[in-house]
Amino acid sequence: MAVGGRATLYGAIIGALLINFAKSYLTAAFPDAWLFGLGALFVLVTIFLPDGVAGLFKRGRFAGKEAR
Repeated sequence: MAVGGRATLYGAIIGALLINFAKSYLTAAFPDAWLFGLGALFVLVTIFLPDGVAGLFKRGRFAGKEAR
């Protein structure tokens, strides 16, 4: 999954969980426009997180280390 990160298994798992959560929330909150929300999520991740959410862990952003 592009959101979680394509290079690792845990990235794909994180991506699948995030997309399922976002789909469930957006379908309830915005039934007519939820596809636009998911599309925006994919675009934002592609622009700002090219390695996905798992890339943040790999670079140490959440581990308290400086990014290299």
